[in-house]
Amino acid sequence: MRLLLVDGSYYAYRSFYAMPALQTSEGKPTNALYGLTVVLRRMLADLRPTLAGWAMDDGLCAERVALCPEYKANRPEMPKALSAQLDQVEELMAALGIPVLRVAREEADDVMASYTAFAVRQGGEVILATSDKDMMSLVSPRVSIYRKNEKGFHLLTEPEITEKWGVPPAQIPDLLALIGDSTDNIAGIAGVGRITAAEWLRHYGSLEELLREAPQAASAKLRQLTEVQRERILRNRRMVGLRTDLPLPVPLDALAIRPDLAKQAELFHRWEFRKLAKEAEKALAAERGQPELFPKSDA
Repeated sequence: MRLLLVDGSYYAYRSFYAMPALQTSEGKPTNALYGLTVVLRRMLADLRPTLAGWAMDDGLCAERVALCPEYKANRPEMPKALSAQLDQVEELMAALGIPVLRVAREEADDVMASYTAFAVRQGGEVILATSDKDMMSLVSPRVSIYRKNEKGFHLLTEPEITEKWGVPPAQIPDLLALIGDSTDNIAGIAGVGRITAAEWLRHYGSLEELLREAPQAASAKLRQLTEVQRERILRNRRMVGLRTDLPLPVPLDALAIRPDLAKQAELFHRWEFRKLAKEAEKALAAERGQPELFPKSDA
């Protein structure tokens, strides 16, 4: 079993900004839809997963907001041209055969983490398509992160994360608790960067031991952590830790990829993706009754 989990918000934004300002003859924007179609078809062809899910936010985690009211408050308003396309993204997912995963009032990261934990317990392999630093904490011998590069794609693994960040994946939340995460508007400890934080964690073995030994540490910077800073570190650790126990909105075995070529053809005509519409119609005619799961195309 190979499960692909896609961070929907990240890829929607990425596709929107990566593509020129495409629109239909009626003036409706379609650049995010086109970009998503291209990237997801490529991803499926690259990875050949047996199961897949498109994870979406349904609000912010109430516990994180209670801990830090400024959590993610620095994010700009969504562009209107992207917002206008989001409702149609779910139609695209249905056509591509990728179930949408959403839990009421929860964040996509926690949904992905919960599916990852469950799939690993079932003996499966999980590939996470995301850029979120928090998600690196899930990487293990059975979990990797999909990265597109000039050679095609690459799966980010444990040794690479350890080499880049100075700590193994499981300690990424401890590292972020010290240095913060500007993407989510989580402030770290002033003057403590990634290299210093990683050195501390390697030396003490855990964040808990680091804080326990701080008063008598050799490092003056560590000795001088104030009570307020210690409380912030503990708060940050609670915020960056992923939740892996959310109820799964779709059973794991229901995440089988079931593309609907007829729906693809209809959508691609509607959005005026002429080449893609022709390809979908050709595949539908050739594979009627047994559709091609991963149609080969550069779109």
